[in-house]
Amino acid sequence: MANKILDPISLSNWLLLSDAYFRCDFKIKDGTPNENCVPQTNTTLENNFFPSLFSEMVLEAGSNPIETIKHPGEFDTMLKTVLYPKDFDSVSDWIPDVGDGSVLKEPVRNLANDADLARVRVLARNTIERVGRAVNHGFEKRVLQYNNVVENNRWGNYVNWKLYPLFGLLEHRKVSIGLPYKIHLQREINNDKIFFGENGSDAKLEITNLQLFIPVITPSIEVETRIFNSLTKDIEIAFLHCNTVGSITLTGESTTWPITNTIKPARYLIVGFKNLPDSQTNNNNVFRVAMNQTQDPLIHKVQVRLNNDNYPNQPLTINPTTKDYNELYRNYKNMCELFGNLLQFEYVDFALNHPIFCFDLSAHQEDLFKTGVNINIHIEKTQGDVTAAGAATGGISAAVKAANAKKAENAHVYMR
Repeated sequence: MANKILDPISLSNWLLLSDAYFRCDFKIKDGTPNENCVPQTNTTLENNFFPSLFSEMVLEAGSNPIETIKHPGEFDTMLKTVLYPKDFDSVSDWIPDVGDGSVLKEPVRNLANDADLARVRVLARNTIERVGRAVNHGFEKRVLQYNNVVENNRWGNYVNWKLYPLFGLLEHRKVSIGLPYKIHLQREINNDKIFFGENGSDAKLEITNLQLFIPVITPSIEVETRIFNSLTKDIEIAFLHCNTVGSITLTGESTTWPITNTIKPARYLIVGFKNLPDSQTNNNNVFRVAMNQTQDPLIHKVQVRLNNDNYPNQPLTINPTTKDYNELYRNYKNMCELFGNLLQFEYVDFALNHPIFCFDLSAHQEDLFKTGVNINIHIEKTQGDVTAAGAATGGISAAVKAANAKKAENAHVYMR
């Protein structure tokens, strides 16, 4: 599946785009020359692995690209850290790492025999309740979820990956009719990026089925007629557009990273850092500025600048001596509250596994962006290569044509 373009969706359907999702059925196999071997027991897929299967995702409405997301795995993970609900569905591909973020010391084995399998699962659930906080329960749950025998020497299962929050157009629970949509997916095959496990792991993923599901709503004839008759002028649509910035490798101790130049107001900025190469023995999915509690943080200070002005005035800092992540956690907590979400992570889990840098830019003066603004990030760090990824969101407005009811089939309608 080199460059997959899904077929346009029927224009006659009333679509609830906010609940759209990809269903991906897959198999896991051993990647050694002898592929008849069973994969490593203590190896499984990363949290939120599905968007990391692609180097780019593009959402089209009509014939226009609405949002283009490069490196969707990194950006979807950062966005979901803030925007995803605490009570997520286990089949949604979102089972984040917690505790020390490491591989389990004692593997959970999935067996073909139903009775044995049930016994092992009960034992595993009881173990989760008993073991200390250091254990990575997220990894354990993913093993139980994904490493299920589907045929000889193959494991497998499925995930339902939602298009929101990666695509801001789908944020609101509104209905669309009359506009064709396409999703472009550029496949990236990198098994070292999507698996995490014990030494010597060489697992491979095989996609057996990929489908896009969009719920369809059937309004009454009276409601449908009333809506069509109201389409007499252009409709203005506003949504938070996600402007993703390609990853950059930071080498020196002080770096200024040009994020973007824009005339559209930037509302929020999220940045994550990694310092590990893709490997099945590394946890590639989490953003870490320190590998564990015994190592010094690699990132010391992050300051956002709008043109030449610091905004906010104070940078986010991590004290390398005390390993204090409280400033990051405070901003993460505030960002979750801005979007009306409960915190997914307590302080320790956030600091060890998900220490993203969140900046609220929404209080800046609107006229600042009229002539264009350079958004830069100044970063101070220790020596050593670190990879950084950033995503900025801003308000977007788009006009939709609907001359009269007879041309309603060419209109795009949003309704609460």
